[in-house]
Amino acid sequence: MKRIEGTYRVHTEYDQVRIYEWGEMTRLMALDVGEARIGVAVSDSTRFLASPFTTLHVERGNEAKLWTAIQQCIDETEAEGLVVGLPISLDGQIHAQGERVQAFAERLKQHIDIPLTFWDERLSTVEAQRLLAERGQQQRGKRQRGGGQGQGGQKRGSSKRRPKGHEIDAMAATVILQEYLDSLSRNTEETTL
Repeated sequence: MKRIEGTYRVHTEYDQVRIYEWGEMTRLMALDVGEARIGVAVSDSTRFLASPFTTLHVERGNEAKLWTAIQQCIDETEAEGLVVGLPISLDGQIHAQGERVQAFAERLKQHIDIPLTFWDERLSTVEAQRLLAERGQQQRGKRQRGGGQGQGGQKRGSSKRRPKGHEIDAMAATVILQEYLDSLSRNTEETTL
């Protein structure tokens, strides 16, 4: 894999930035790292579209199991690059959660054999919640147009189901990855470990 190095000012403490030139048919994977769960998303091989893949549950004190689970996701998706969402505050600073994600990524690098890069994840969870709510409204609309009664005499489409945490995490990873994919065509700077 060919790397181009240059110096750019970015929203992190890193001044040296590596921009990867991915192969033409390279599938990428993204992680939205949280304390309890890690959302995982994957791109298609043309790096045009990101999709939710899974959510991994974090067991405190058992990182070996987590590294194995992440490697299994990499193997299953045939990902050749990893994008990790980096929490950056609205004022452009990296605070405690961002530092935890950076430390996590440093440890993860020791267990995987593909390039890893950070991407600004500002407001990705908010966007994920919006997308899931929108999808839920569309599905409820389809059920309501179907008419009739559901099981137990309930009118179809009348329940308002909230997205579960694991759905939000995987969708947040999808938002992060889609923004990253979109930036590749715009040549946006990225930070790389």
